[in-house]
Amino acid sequence: MKPYRSIRWMLTMWNMLLLAAVLVTLLSLHYHLQRKSFMSRIDTELQNALFEALPSVAPPDSRRPEFQPRFDRPPPDDEAPGREPPARGPRYEGPDNEAPMKQLEAEQFLEELPENNLYLLAWDPEGNPTHRIGAVPDAQYTDYPQQTAERTYLLRPNVRELVTYHPSGALVVIGRPLTEVNLQLRNLRGYLILIGCGIFLLGYSGGRCMISRALKPIKEISKTAEEISAGAHSQRIELADAPEELEGLASTLNRSFDHLDDAIENQKRFSADASHELRTPIAVVLAQSQVGLKRERSVPEYRSILEACNRAGERMKTMADSLLDLTRIDGNETPLNNREVSLNPLVAQAVSDAAHLSDQHPVDFQALEKPLRASVDENRIHQVLMNLMRNAIQHNPDGCAIHVSLKQEGAVAQITVADEGAGIPDESLPHVFERFYRADKSRSREQGGAGLGLSIVQSLVEAHGGKIYVHNDGGAVFTIQLPLKG
Repeated sequence: MKPYRSIRWMLTMWNMLLLAAVLVTLLSLHYHLQRKSFMSRIDTELQNALFEALPSVAPPDSRRPEFQPRFDRPPPDDEAPGREPPARGPRYEGPDNEAPMKQLEAEQFLEELPENNLYLLAWDPEGNPTHRIGAVPDAQYTDYPQQTAERTYLLRPNVRELVTYHPSGALVVIGRPLTEVNLQLRNLRGYLILIGCGIFLLGYSGGRCMISRALKPIKEISKTAEEISAGAHSQRIELADAPEELEGLASTLNRSFDHLDDAIENQKRFSADASHELRTPIAVVLAQSQVGLKRERSVPEYRSILEACNRAGERMKTMADSLLDLTRIDGNETPLNNREVSLNPLVAQAVSDAAHLSDQHPVDFQALEKPLRASVDENRIHQVLMNLMRNAIQHNPDGCAIHVSLKQEGAVAQITVADEGAGIPDESLPHVFERFYRADKSRSREQGGAGLGLSIVQSLVEAHGGKIYVHNDGGAVFTIQLPLKG
């Protein structure tokens, strides 16, 4: 069995790929947000440290005359150009009493830089180093871009730096090692990988369990089908635990299994009944032939024997023809030669033919003057009507009339064949269309009936897209409904 053709495998792989994509996306986003947060805090710390240390690294008296530096923090980016900035405290615009105080505070701050895990580098406008404080990495003046931007953040191997070109022309770099941050980020990556693997395994286990639970009814269906194919025809699919999506399938299969069971039982009964029905005429033929062969007989005696054999042969032929008709109808091997005709003359002709079957059973016909047109096979409908009227003649005493009517009921033509007899026993009404079923077995056997005529009638009517019903109303009443044209 190829695994990629398994529903379980396809569903599991799809769920795992989807879960993996979601986990990688979310955990990567979380990691980058955390890293960005760390860098943002470091950048803020570097900026604050720079403005604390700048008065000492580039004091006012060292600036070039064309510049007027300001040692307070620059206005935030959201202040529009040209707008009067809000009061931020005193600014140093030239030599005054505050400059020495700021420089002293800055020098004291520089002494605390190593304790804060910071370092500072400074070069004068000619590129000569002026300050080197803290655990300074190897760096030269030429390592930094020669530009006029006020501030630039650089990320070098294992360090984060803020590079500033002072208005005096000095280059000031303040930075911080990222060893601790990198360790935290590495630990964060490890935790996120562990969390992702845990969630992935949990999702895999839960998804596999849910998929197994969802596919369990399919296994039950397969198991039941195998049991039925092995001969346990009474087995059915349990619907109690079936999901809503499979409940309809299970119900349909159960109905199919019911039909299959009925078909098998009907086939067994059909074979048994056919064998039983054929046994009688065969026994007659054998018995009569043995009687004739025992000794010499007169011509009248031989004639009587041959007549008995002929009747038995006719009965077997009738039964064989009926069985062949049923087989062809069931297998759709007898196409109907349908054409649009008027039912009125068709039914009238069948009534006329039936009237010649017995002088003791008058047959009358009632129909509307309006012609009812339908697409039918004339020969098959004639066969249906003759079978119904022949049954009425055979199963009713002399003098019992037969009434045939044709009328329209909505979009269907309704043909009724009724007799004035005793009717069909109530317990037999549901079974009259079953094959080999006889309400009065002794009478049918004497008259040569095999119990197949009404089965053929029902099959032919349904092949035309119609329906046939039977009920008692004094006598037996058979009602045929055929769809009308137009």
